[in-house]
Amino acid sequence: MHHLLRDYPPEMHLSDHDGLDGWHIHFSRNGTPAKRWLGQLIAAKLALVAAGDPAVTLGRCAAAGCGNHFVDQSRNRTRRFCSNACASRTTVAAYRARAAKNS
Repeated sequence: MHHLLRDYPPEMHLSDHDGLDGWHIHFSRNGTPAKRWLGQLIAAKLALVAAGDPAVTLGRCAAAGCGNHFVDQSRNRTRRFCSNACASRTTVAAYRARAAKNS
């Protein structure tokens, strides 16, 4: 996420352009090239999730060889894996290691 913020720093500003009598935040200026616009939007949104919402926790998958990150919205914030597949692979590997040690 730090790389995204460095490479695509958001240009936050308020706008009421939609005529709905409500101000909202934009993270990029009109006319910004698509790649930069998307980078700024993603960087800003990830930063807001990571720092702005105490109910959301970001985590990194604990499975060997998996570098994925995930949003942990579980009740007690103890999620360890990005997917059921990674959790299952880790469980099976631990079982096989215990079985090999005991035989």
